[in-house]
Parts: sequence; C-alpha cells; structure tokens
Amino acid sequence: MTAVFGLLRRFGLAFLLLTLSVTIAGLTLTRYASLGTTLPTPTVGSTPSPVPTPTPSPTPTPIPPPLTARVTLVIDLTGDRVLLDQQSELPLPPASTLKLLTALTVREILHPEEIVTVQSEDEVDPTMESTMGLAAGDTVTVHDLLIGLLLPSGNDAARTLARVAGERLATPSELPPRERFLARMQAKAEELGLEQTIVRTPDGDDVPGQVTSARDLARLARAVLADPELAAIVAMRQAHVRVGGPNARILTLTNTNELLGHLGVIGVKTGTSPAAGQCLVAAWRTLDERLYLAVILGSQDRYSDMRALIAWVTAATGSSPAP
Repeated sequence: MTAVFGLLRRFGLAFLLLTLSVTIAGLTLTRYASLGTTLPTPTVGSTPSPVPTPTPSPTPTPIPPPLTARVTLVIDLTGDRVLLDQQSELPLPPASTLKLLTALTVREILHPEEIVTVQSEDEVDPTMESTMGLAAGDTVTVHDLLIGLLLPSGNDAARTLARVAGERLATPSELPPRERFLARMQAKAEELGLEQTIVRTPDGDDVPGQVTSARDLARLARAVLADPELAAIVAMRQAHVRVGGPNARILTLTNTNELLGHLGVIGVKTGTSPAAGQCLVAAWRTLDERLYLAVILGSQDRYSDMRALIAWVTAATGSSPAP
C-alpha cells in the first residue's frame, strides 16, 4: 500500500487515469469475447461510400390534344424532326393551300415587277369564290398578284397568274396557256418531292382527282419560307395594292389567316372548301429562336385546333411562342 501511495505521489493523477483506461479496455474485450463477437477492424484511409444520386425520370411527352382535324402534322423545323404525325400522307382535297405551289411555280417564270392585264376569263364571281377584286382591263404587277393570291386567297389572282405564266411556256405546245402552267406546277411538285400531290387547277378548287397531303404541304411551306419574297408576303396581315387601267384604284387586302401576328405565327396559308373542310398551314417562332410548322386538314375549327397544337408543343418542348 505504501508503494501505491508512493507511485501516486510520484506520477500523480496521470498514472491513475492510465490505469483506469487499461482496466476498462480489458473489461470491454472480455465482454466481446463472452458474446463471441469480433471487434470491427477499421480500414486505414477508407472514405464513406457516396450516396448515389437518383437519375431523374424523363419528363413524359404530353398527350396530343383532341382535335377536330382529320389529318395533323407538327414539325420542329429548326431541329428537323416530326413531333406529331396523324395520317400525314393521306391524300385529301387541298382547297386554297395549293396556292403555295402556284406561287412557287410563278416565281420561276415571271418577274415580280412585270405588269400584266387582267382578262375576262380571269374574273370570278365574288359571291361564289374568294377574290382580290380584279376586273377585266385592270393592270397590276406580278408581285401584287402574289399578294392577292396569298392574303385574301384570290382565285382571280390565281387564274391571271396561271394564264400569263403559261403564255411564257413553250411546252407542252399542244395545250392552252393555263394548262401549260398546270403541267409546270405538277413538274414543280415532283421536283419538291411531293408524292401525294396531283394538280388540276391553279386555285385548289374542288375538282375530281386534285389532292395533296399534310406532308406535301409541309414541304411546300418550307420552300415558301425559304423564298424571301414569298416569306414576306405570307407574313403580311394586310396590304394595299395599286390597280391601274380604266378603273384605277387602291385595293386593301387582308390575310385570311386569323392567327397571323399572334402566338408567334408568321404564315403560311389557309384553305376552305366543301370537300376539304377547313385547312391551315401555320409556322410560328418561339422565344428561344426555334421555328415550328403545323398542318391541319379536314378540320371543323382550324384556329382552335392550331391553338391547341401550339400549346401542346409549348408543353412538350418548353419553347414558348414569341410575342
């Protein structure tokens, strides 16, 4: 006992604490041994396993909206990919959407500033057909006729352009001028790769055998938007054109596309007839500088259908229409 007190006096409290630590460690080892348990061995330099980051699930594409249209096609022109295809290759009557092909064909034959004279065979009954308001004896430029063709969808403009352009074509020589132009329209359709388009008139009237498809109209719209003059015309909401001749006047022409200037829409063409129903080819830009195109044929409410498609594209892609 005297020795213990001597050690305490010599080493003090540190010795006592060390002794207690050894005693406790021994008791712990004894307990694990009695339980048959092996003490965990630490791994030198080990680091905790990282917690795996869950992979986010892709956002599901929204279900396409219910539409009244018989045929629908939606394309991301910037990304060159189809977003929605509902019977896009089904041949259907084109109505006035065919005038896109008329305009493209005219551009290859006539100069925009050329002045032509309207003849009686070019006139149409305004109570029965769409018109830009031409009469025999009127003089007007090709450019303004193209405006009359694509804004108010004038059948008189279509017939005048077809006749004058056909007069410049040498072949097929056995055909009258307007028929020669129709032959050139068909050749242009084949050149553009339009596989379902058959041309019978320059205005898209309901006649047996005249058909197109949404896919063909999308190709036509691409070509029109790539032509600076035609792209500028289809973007016009309204235009004033000068008509010369014995009844000189200014015509105010309004675009039939009610969505133009809204929801980023920049064109392209409407069409309506008993056989075709309501048709609409529309292109729109988005805030992130993308360009989309939609074609609807055989619709009962083309503008409601198109609004629904634009909203669907916005939800599916995150690309909001430009103001």
